[in-house]
Amino acid sequence: MIPNSLTLLAAGALAVAALAAGCGASSSSPLGPGSTGPAGDDASATFGNPSGDDAGSSGGSSSFGGGSSGSGSGTTSGCDPTCAAAGGKCTGSSCAIAENPGKVAAATQTTLQGNGTADSSFKWLYPYDGTVFARGLVAPTLQFGASAADAEYVHMTSKNLDYQGYFAVSAQQGLNLPLPQKSWDAITHAVGATDVLKVSVSKVSGTTVTGPITESWNMAQGSLRGTIYYETYDSTILGGGANDAGGLGAILGGVVAEVGGIGIMKIQPGATQPTPLKIGCGNVCHSASADGSTLVAATTIASSSSYNLKNNASALFAPANTDFTYGGLYPDGTFLMSATDFRVSGNTASQLFDTKTGATIAAPGWDGVVTRGGTTAFSPDGKQIAFVHEDKDGHTLAKMDFDVATKTFSNLVDLATDASAYVGWPAFTPDGKSIVYHAGSNASFETDLGASGDVYMVDIATKTVHRLDSLDGYTASGNYLPANDPKLNFAPTVLPEAVGGYFWTVFTSHRSYGNLSPSMANADQDGKLWVSAIDIGAAPGTDASHPAFYLDGQELTADNLRGFWVLPPCEQNGGSCSSGDQCCSGFCRGSGASLTCVMKPPGCSNDYESCTTSSDCCNASDTCINNRCAGATPR
Repeated sequence: MIPNSLTLLAAGALAVAALAAGCGASSSSPLGPGSTGPAGDDASATFGNPSGDDAGSSGGSSSFGGGSSGSGSGTTSGCDPTCAAAGGKCTGSSCAIAENPGKVAAATQTTLQGNGTADSSFKWLYPYDGTVFARGLVAPTLQFGASAADAEYVHMTSKNLDYQGYFAVSAQQGLNLPLPQKSWDAITHAVGATDVLKVSVSKVSGTTVTGPITESWNMAQGSLRGTIYYETYDSTILGGGANDAGGLGAILGGVVAEVGGIGIMKIQPGATQPTPLKIGCGNVCHSASADGSTLVAATTIASSSSYNLKNNASALFAPANTDFTYGGLYPDGTFLMSATDFRVSGNTASQLFDTKTGATIAAPGWDGVVTRGGTTAFSPDGKQIAFVHEDKDGHTLAKMDFDVATKTFSNLVDLATDASAYVGWPAFTPDGKSIVYHAGSNASFETDLGASGDVYMVDIATKTVHRLDSLDGYTASGNYLPANDPKLNFAPTVLPEAVGGYFWTVFTSHRSYGNLSPSMANADQDGKLWVSAIDIGAAPGTDASHPAFYLDGQELTADNLRGFWVLPPCEQNGGSCSSGDQCCSGFCRGSGASLTCVMKPPGCSNDYESCTTSSDCCNASDTCINNRCAGATPR
């Protein structure tokens, strides 16, 4: 849900007063309205297994490129130490794991290895067939539709993996099956880039077996990186939920203001819970710079602020207006292009602003050419900007080129028009060649209370548009979603670099999450964050996406939306690192666990290290994407 401050502003003074009264209560947050959470600084965190402010909340393990030799990616598949850590056995390059966490009797195990069709309702609800996972994530909870069962058998196989697990079914857990984390880590490391992980599940009730039912998944050869900043409402971590009983009631003819548990959270893929960043009603409507240094957000219905993410999210500048609300930040966070809203807005024009002083910056080529730009967004390299061309309508996505040295904009081009939907939330892919965006039913970019939407991609060079069908849940004949609930996908952003041969987008969806969260939950107020892999270099006009996975670690009972995916602030030379993208210099070298940020060494660049052209990369199959060496195809 987005109880949008701009929408509330247009609804009149009475509604503003009602919202302000609810937001003003100190009980809405355990830390008080507008306060900062305990973990503002990302600078010391490592990916997947955070040792900084998210320490102790990591579920997944990580592996990264790097090393002193300049030898390339460092990715492996088959049998590595994660196999032994899970209690498995290595035979050559293959990992075999057999475990019985449910203490299932030997006779029942034998029964489960048979076949049966007794329960026709036994089917997969989550994950989806064809999902691409990455390493370093929290183990997914397998979820099924079926009648009662006593035990389940999971068998996963690939070229270098044989996993067998037996699980008891409890009344509390039902048929939801959380895989052991160490086993999941071993599974993700054993499956190679071109391998398919075949997953078979059977259940037994008494002596009657049903199954196996099967799916196939793929594994990207890398751990997802960076931090996702998102808005949350009714967060129990922030004092919502039980304290406000799910919201404060109807305001403005159906817009429900969830005044408890509101704020901005951050989560790293692989963490088991989020960390508060800004807490209290009004601290929403945010965006973050690609380098993770700066965040801007609303602070009240009529004010906004910029924050230094390198210094515990301390305030940089707080204009007494909404100039910074949803501002499109330049990749280094030093300035932004303010955003306007198609329907109503506190901002009457889009302008370039300094985030430290609030000063207006002259923008030749933009000033006098574009007046209203909705949900503005710079490309990761800062050479382009995308926006809703609101001078024309709310249905057209446009872009311009940008020269940071002169702050000059040029070459205004309309890329995509959808006469039946309002476009918004554009996000460039790391190579700057495509833009992911949503086309929805709501003119103010709302994502709840009956709004519908899908995520699309447009190829910039050809202006070719294609819906991301696999991400959105569609098939050639309909949709594959268990609750039959497509058109509930909104507000995508994209990780600024490639990982494992894919780009990655996080988006808000009101779809069901297996049987743990229903479709359009809490009267369609509650959204959740989902992640999808995007093929690099897909032909224009084709579906580049894959079925999405639920971002574990977010609060299941909260409304979570508008995830903004960025890299963490870089480390100076001498700082610890796992890969070059964590370093201001762009290079991370050393041996074993003693990796540090260094000046550019002689020789070629490892995966995630700085590059100017693809020839700078050690791995011949790497491509220089957004000045980082990365695989452009799974390998």
